[in-house]
Amino acid sequence: MKKRWIVPAVLLLTLFLSGCGMKSASASAEDRDSVLQTSEKNTAVEARETPVIQKVKITAVGDCTLGPTQKQGYAGSFHEYYDKYGENYFFDGVRSIFEADDFTLVNLECVLSNATGRVEKTFNLKGKPEYVRILTNSSVEGVSLGNNHTFDYGQEGLDETRNVLEEAGVVFGFNEHVASYQTDSGIVIGIVSASQLSADEKHAGYIRDGIRKLRDEGADLVIACCHWGIEGDHYPNDYQRKLAHDVIDWGADLLIGTHPHVLQGLEIYKGKVICYSLGNFCFGGNRNPEDKETAVYEQTFTFVDHVMQNDISADIIPYSISSTTDRNDFRPTEAEGERKKTILEHMNEYSKPYSSAGFDVNGKLILREKSGG
Repeated sequence: MKKRWIVPAVLLLTLFLSGCGMKSASASAEDRDSVLQTSEKNTAVEARETPVIQKVKITAVGDCTLGPTQKQGYAGSFHEYYDKYGENYFFDGVRSIFEADDFTLVNLECVLSNATGRVEKTFNLKGKPEYVRILTNSSVEGVSLGNNHTFDYGQEGLDETRNVLEEAGVVFGFNEHVASYQTDSGIVIGIVSASQLSADEKHAGYIRDGIRKLRDEGADLVIACCHWGIEGDHYPNDYQRKLAHDVIDWGADLLIGTHPHVLQGLEIYKGKVICYSLGNFCFGGNRNPEDKETAVYEQTFTFVDHVMQNDISADIIPYSISSTTDRNDFRPTEAEGERKKTILEHMNEYSKPYSSAGFDVNGKLILREKSGG
């Protein structure tokens, strides 16, 4: 705009001076070129001084087991639902949310493999390789593989799962393997993931060293995924809380926890959000779990010239893991009315003993007076 206004004024001045015999036509052309160059330089300086503001929305959900256990028959299983309704059935109730964000992250708590060499354990979780399209057809860009079912079918099952994800273009974190994803706006998101069920230096080291590696590789935003806690317990144990604080101190911008199969609360620590457990989400490992409450976590990060700002803009959207209450039909469905209200009240209750985080009636993350130590 500035250039369009300056140049005509100079041209008028040049014509006036030329008419008075004070400048030649060639001199007027030189003046015009000089003004154009100066104006372009000024515009470039203004462009550099104008900050580039970028917003990146992250969506995260809990355990996604895209297949049954080895103990289940075909009737009523995840396989039967896939054969009946197809790959787009399972995330139909959440696809629009996943498509509207910049990056969707799920905990893939199963292998996607044809391997038959089952490791001896109580529950082995496996889906077919083609089930990866459940993810890709619903705009899931990344998965966490750091969990206690990654080796359910040995190294063969893990290797095939990794190959399936790579061929589908889904990034994943698993122990030493960290992943980066670049958004359309150029922000680089890094993922690090490891099972923390064993409270040892090796597993914690995967997270610590992975964060450092991602930062060295230029990640603007780092999400750490920890598989931890006690199944069925709505409150994090002391180990979870200590490690969570360590993970933030090591440089993570967001921590997503899984494994308890139920929701746990949120904590804000040094301006970063810790989701201790997002519970189950699309869970083929149980045909009718008693607790069907879950939630979609969303956070929007703001960057100014690639520098993350300190504001927190986050929400949870209450969900049920099933569209029906009498069984698990493996189709997560948004909670409404009293069901929504109850889940939000539960999340406030789960967060209250140790956290200043809470949620308003719409699921917006808010700060409140801390109630516990």
